[in-house]
Amino acid sequence: MSKTAANYDPTNPVVVLRVLSGLLYVPHILFKLNALEGSAAFFAKAGFAPPMAFVVVALVMETVCAVGLTFNLYVKWVGLASAGVLAVAGYAVVATKGAGWLWNLGGVEYLAFWALSSLSLAVHAWRSEWERNGRLSLFGPLHGAA
Repeated sequence: MSKTAANYDPTNPVVVLRVLSGLLYVPHILFKLNALEGSAAFFAKAGFAPPMAFVVVALVMETVCAVGLTFNLYVKWVGLASAGVLAVAGYAVVATKGAGWLWNLGGVEYLAFWALSSLSLAVHAWRSEWERNGRLSLFGPLHGAA
């Protein structure tokens, strides 16, 4: 199997989790782009100032995470960034709606699962690099583990 085919092997659960974790960012990005003022109001209510600057940062970070996870680029770093983005999103949800767990009631259940999935993907990429190369490097290799 070629390297490209292995990056998208639907029988590999790590690949499925990585691609889904990346693609799940797309609706979040589109929602923010289609409702910039509403997104800014949410960020303001969560205590982020200036809110529009945080909307832009969120859009950039979510796009980086979507591309990196979906296309298997720098997964060891993008997975960590994704976990961080989702931790901040969880904080914002708690700050605006109060502490709650169930996602369908405005809780952080979905964000927590997604953050832990992203963190797991990063750990897997770091571990795979170690097993493959016998060492870790800060920026290479370009591709993640699966």
